[in-house]
Amino acid sequence: MHENFKRILVTTDFSESGDHAIGHAFRMAADHGAELILCHVIETVIAPNPLYAHYYPADLLNPELQAHAEKEAADALLERAPQEEPLAAVPHTTLVVHGSPAEEIMRTARDHEVDLIVIATHGRTGLKHLLMGSTAERVIRHVHCPVLVVR
Repeated sequence: MHENFKRILVTTDFSESGDHAIGHAFRMAADHGAELILCHVIETVIAPNPLYAHYYPADLLNPELQAHAEKEAADALLERAPQEEPLAAVPHTTLVVHGSPAEEIMRTARDHEVDLIVIATHGRTGLKHLLMGSTAERVIRHVHCPVLVVR
C-alpha cells in the first residue's frame, strides 16, 4: 500500500542522529509533495539527568530565559533546513514546544494532523535504555500515524 503523506513531523534534539532524521524527512517531503514541521521539545526537568546532556535547567521557568531558549532552538531548527534545491523548496515551519518529548511529539502530531513522524534513535541498548526510556519507542507505541525511525 502506497501512503500519500501530506504533512510530516520531524523531531530533533540537535544531535547528529537528529540531523540525519531531518535529511530523511526533507527527502520524503519532496517525494510526496508534503509540508514539513521541524520540531524540538525543550524538556523541562527539576533535576538534570546526567545520562542526557541536552536537558535544560529548571530555571527555564523564568519567562525571559524561556523566550531565549525558544529563540535559540527555533534558529537552530532553521539552520538545519536544506538551502539548496530541490529540498529548499519543501514548505516547512519550525515549532518549539516544552514538556516531555514523547508526550509533546504525540500531541503535536495529533494537533497538526500529521501523516508521518520521522524521529531519530541513538540506538542505545541495555542499562542506558532502561534508565532513560526511549522517546521513539513511546511514540511508536501510542501515536495515531506511521513513524519512521532513523538510526
